Amino acid sequence: MKRDDITRRKFLVRLSAATGLSVGAGAFLAACGGGDSGSAPEAEVAAAAEPVAMGCTDVSGLTDPEVLLRTSLQYVDETPDADKTCEGCALFVAPESGAGCGTCTLIKGPIAAAGYCTSWAALPS
Repeated sequence: MKRDDITRRKFLVRLSAATGLSVGAGAFLAACGGGDSGSAPEAEVAAAAEPVAMGCTDVSGLTDPEVLLRTSLQYVDETPDADKTCEGCALFVAPESGAGCGTCTLIKGPIAAAGYCTSWAALPS
């Protein structure tokens, strides 16, 4: 009987392939509009109506894949769920000065303490 153990290398290769596929699929679906009848989601309409801020939404220094990951994880500066903020997330790194934007161990770029993404993970108790 052949034993098919998964090595760390095989796991990481498969994980990176799955991540690439999910990011690509998310980008494809976003570009297709998700099957809407041409109406944009409220967040996109609000973002289009507001002037570009250089706060925690500034992604000018990021690569296209980093921006795509940020978009596919649906990062927003203000959480839709008051119980799930970046400040209460295990992946959030608070700014050193205590004010301004923090960072994230998963998403590149500036992150608002009151923000949220779909990879939110509660801080350990």
